[in-house]
Amino acid sequence: MRGRGWFLVGFLVLAVFAGLLAYGDVGQIGALLAGFPPGWFAAAAGLALLNYALRYVRWWLYLRALDAHVPHSVSLPVFMAGLALSITPGKVGEMLKSVWLSQRAGVPVAQSAPAVVMERLTDAIAVALLALAGLALLPPAVGALIGGALAALLIVGLLAASRYGTAVLRLPVLRRWREPLGQSQAGLRRLMSVRMLAAAVVLGGLAWAAEGVALWVIAVGLDESLSLGLAVPISAIAALVGAVTALPGGLIGFEGSMVALLQQAGMMAAAAAAATLLTRLATLWLAVLVGLLAWLWLSRMGRTDAGVAAKTDAGVEADADAVERAAC
Repeated sequence: MRGRGWFLVGFLVLAVFAGLLAYGDVGQIGALLAGFPPGWFAAAAGLALLNYALRYVRWWLYLRALDAHVPHSVSLPVFMAGLALSITPGKVGEMLKSVWLSQRAGVPVAQSAPAVVMERLTDAIAVALLALAGLALLPPAVGALIGGALAALLIVGLLAASRYGTAVLRLPVLRRWREPLGQSQAGLRRLMSVRMLAAAVVLGGLAWAAEGVALWVIAVGLDESLSLGLAVPISAIAALVGAVTALPGGLIGFEGSMVALLQQAGMMAAAAAAATLLTRLATLWLAVLVGLLAWLWLSRMGRTDAGVAAKTDAGVEADADAVERAAC
């Protein structure tokens, strides 16, 4: 992101924190946070790390399916560095993972780009399925909307992998990635096979369910009686709302919907705001921290000989430039 993008993120973060504190009452939230057991927060952070681990397994499977045989010493820091880009609008910045693979492992951007797109697609499908498990929390119209969105995601994915893929890439959601994906139809077809799609959705579902369990752990630490069966869909619904807003990190949409749903589940305003604040610290902001550390590691790692050779290839360079322009 450029300077204005980082300014927007900083402004939104301050606005969200201030809004949560004001809504739940600063004094009451302060008392809840002061009495919160550190061990429970560590457990929630551990569940967030489990989320990253499961998603990394999916990333590794995708690269293997695309014949991008990258060693874990490169693919792991590239994946982890991508977590820092979750605060870019719509997570579009995660396409930079393809650029880093090009620079450090000689994998053409067009070869690995389908993996990044399919990560987002299968995440959305998995989260939507988890959200539908909480239909009792939702007005019928919202439940129908989520079901419709799930069907639309599947249709777009299938079309993108078909001979109509070029037309699908004109859609607003995919238009920014049109150049690198234009050469990736064969890769998308591989990743849209029934077996690969099922495995990816299962891994994504387990990963995002872990964040729902993290919310439940935090509620227990706050001495709230939120059930695990409610915590998982509440977390998923909040993630969906945040994704729909397309704001960096789903800010405002995620927090607002989670507070509202937790109150609907029986929490008082201060406890709901405190639980939301702690959940975001243990999930989103931990991811950003881990991602920034991995990004620093990548910058010190430098480019491999294969990556330098790839940069001399005009097609790869053009693809990388296109992705960097889209990400910014």
